[in-house]
Amino acid sequence: MAVLAGIAVFLVVFQDQFRDFEAVVAAHVCSVLTPTLAAPGAPIVWFGLGTPDGFGLEITPDCSSALLIAPLCVLGIGLMVPRKLSLRRVCAGLAVAAALLVAGNMARIGLIAEMIHLYGLGTGYQLGHLVLGSLVSIVCIAASMVALTLIVTGRAGRWARRSLPHGRRGVAA
Repeated sequence: MAVLAGIAVFLVVFQDQFRDFEAVVAAHVCSVLTPTLAAPGAPIVWFGLGTPDGFGLEITPDCSSALLIAPLCVLGIGLMVPRKLSLRRVCAGLAVAAALLVAGNMARIGLIAEMIHLYGLGTGYQLGHLVLGSLVSIVCIAASMVALTLIVTGRAGRWARRSLPHGRRGVAA
């Protein structure tokens, strides 16, 4: 519980540095599709560098993965209190849920950039950030909570074994 509390406090206190790191990661992920660069010392991802349509997206505190992971850590602390739950399952569930949240946020940043590329800075940003980006966030938050629940309750292993072709054995969770 102390580790999770430490992570949550770290994410809140060092939010600026975390957003800078998040911009670097987003730049590397998105560089597969377009020339991309993270601004040094700022949470900004520059897209389309060297082109007349280049632009930058700032990762603000309310759009950072830290905003999603810190409450997840607090939820993990709450799950560890009743001692009836397996610590290993809670930690695994939190890790998977956090990975889904970060991946969703990276996809959201890429989606916003693509909408701006396709529809321009005004319409593309509105469509990417407010509509499609919010939808991606909602889906990823829901998926992370489902994954966390399945892993913590031990149903993830049973679900995986049921989905194998008849007669095959899976790895138990």
